[in-house]
Amino acid sequence: MLVRRGPAIVLSLALGAAALLVTPSVAWSDGGNAQDPQVDRDPCGAGTSTRAKLKVGTAENNSFRLVVIGTVWSNDTDSWDWKLKHNGEVSDSGRSRGSEDSGISFRVNSVMLNAYGTDDIVFRAENARTGEVCRAYVPY
Repeated sequence: MLVRRGPAIVLSLALGAAALLVTPSVAWSDGGNAQDPQVDRDPCGAGTSTRAKLKVGTAENNSFRLVVIGTVWSNDTDSWDWKLKHNGEVSDSGRSRGSEDSGISFRVNSVMLNAYGTDDIVFRAENARTGEVCRAYVPY
């Protein structure tokens, strides 16, 4: 029986190369993906214990939606006026007050459309009594 090795070797090399070319580029990355949340923290003001955090990520199984969570921790139960901006436009706003049950904090949850390119998300909260401002920014 005569075996032709040349064509078998060429075929195996071609199939191996094709398998590498169709492997998703994620396999070559550092393991990160677009669903990793991005976070920014702001100490809010000099000499205060107030701090804010903004967390942005994509919705599970839906990369067209951004899940945005803004949180403010303060040492009192003052009212805070807050805004969420998406690419420079106000997406949501309101007034909240921290409660003793939540460690004197409040949280804002929102869902936004994941636009093409980088989304600039800003969470801004201002203490209605003292004027103290917290601002966190995440480019996602």
